[in-house]
Amino acid sequence: MKAESEVARLRRQIEEEYAAALWGLRGLACWARHDFINARMGRLAELEEALSAHIGLERAQEEMAAAYERQRRALRAVASERERTEDDGRE
Repeated sequence: MKAESEVARLRRQIEEEYAAALWGLRGLACWARHDFINARMGRLAELEEALSAHIGLERAQEEMAAAYERQRRALRAVASERERTEDDGRE
């Protein structure tokens, strides 16, 4: 049971780290410093290693890719909504 809660915690952290890194790279926080982004990416590597200890490397890599894609889509949706709102304000 403890391993399951640890895996859930790691998955949550991975989502949060990807979100922070992507916002730093492309989002509203485009002024983010490179050291901040690099720290997030380094932390993601640590989380992937920890997750792979529980579920195996291949599955951990698949989950990392899926988490990245979810966060990328979420960021894109926010950016699209923001553009729509700005366009509505100009009309």
